[in-house]
Amino acid sequence: MRGFAQGCATRDCGNHETASRPQRVWDRRPVDFTPTSPLLGAIPERSPACEALITRIATQLEPHTDEIAQRLVDRIAFEMELVREDEDVREDLLAVARACASLLTSMTRTWSDPHSVPPPQDALAWSRSLGSRRLPMDALLRVFRIGQSGYHDVWHQKLASCDEDQVVVLEALKAMTAFTFTWVDALLEPVAVAYEEERERNLRGAHTVRSETDAAIVSGTPIDETLAGARLGYDLHRPHLAFVAWVESDAGAAATDRIEELAAQAAGVLGGASPRPPLILRVSPRIAHGWVAHGAIGDAELGAARDLLCGTHVQLAVGRPASAVDGFRSSHEEARRARRVARLLHLPAVVTRYADVAVPDLLTREPEVARKVVEATLGPLAKDDESARRLVGTLRVFLEEGQSFSRAARRLEVHENTVAYRVRRVLELTGQQDAGSLELRAAVELLPLLDVVEPTGRELPGSG
Repeated sequence: MRGFAQGCATRDCGNHETASRPQRVWDRRPVDFTPTSPLLGAIPERSPACEALITRIATQLEPHTDEIAQRLVDRIAFEMELVREDEDVREDLLAVARACASLLTSMTRTWSDPHSVPPPQDALAWSRSLGSRRLPMDALLRVFRIGQSGYHDVWHQKLASCDEDQVVVLEALKAMTAFTFTWVDALLEPVAVAYEEERERNLRGAHTVRSETDAAIVSGTPIDETLAGARLGYDLHRPHLAFVAWVESDAGAAATDRIEELAAQAAGVLGGASPRPPLILRVSPRIAHGWVAHGAIGDAELGAARDLLCGTHVQLAVGRPASAVDGFRSSHEEARRARRVARLLHLPAVVTRYADVAVPDLLTREPEVARKVVEATLGPLAKDDESARRLVGTLRVFLEEGQSFSRAARRLEVHENTVAYRVRRVLELTGQQDAGSLELRAAVELLPLLDVVEPTGRELPGSG
């Protein structure tokens, strides 16, 4: 400011006409800041040029809803520890961001009245989940305000980079600012009501006592086993088998609505003939935690659970049996880790046992480090192309079949010499000496971390 003022003074001194001009007298009468129209609640009018510009940009944004949603969640996670640290909260929030971004972009394209469009069900479900977990209302409101700011930035960048007349761009920016503020203002009322209703329901019910007791045990808080068992309605002195049932955010409402029902049926499968009832707690709209006394997850139970859940979009991760309170906690932690690995590596199995993914769990505690190890070990085979997928897929089957060329050939429906050639080619490209080395086994297992298409090893139509 000082330099700017000094520059002005210097120029004035060199211009006697300017210096001799009469000084401007400012009008000191009070200014009336009373708005002539509501700041919220009214849909702003648009000129035809502004309408055409907003419609064009909305049409361009609609195919990028997933990208926008991820950007919004990343921004919220950066601002809020709750979202950054809790993977389940973040995953549910991604579904909310996707639904809100999709709806809001569609509404701007048609310029629909925000008050006439009901809020997305994902937003209401997520607010209820925060209420059931007794998280503060401030967190709920802040999430939507940060999301609103992020979505507004998306439009600001698109408008700033377009080649329209500046007056039209400014009009469009002003209209979009008013529109998004009005929509979020209209959205927050039913979202807050859903939160409060769920919070009150939980405060009045036994579900809160059970959830708080479960959280204390899982976190390692010292607790009286007999008293805790009475609160849970579940005997903590016996051996336990814990599981996590979940549906992904794109599974649909039908799958989400059945998660408790199917979790109870899965508990019946895992608990066998045990007369003791399982403990099942729905911790969010898409996730339920469960424990069964004297449970087992052998091949028979695994097959029965798969048959039960096949086609339902409900997935199951199961820990190992363990006893008493420590076992209640450790089996649950293993089930959560099995779920993490199943989602991280995109495992196709409906049921995932921790015993089957203990090594990948250990290797993926730091996913970025694991990705670098995979890339360094596989080299050119880490690329997402047909040839690399065929070679790595063949190696995977070869290892799963105990390094038997004949069994691998039968499974892949190719000649044994083809399997032998591909395995040899893998060794040449990776510089490894042994196809069964720990490095190659780990790299093949962790390959999905690179987000490439899962290798199969089968011949593609027309390939040699």
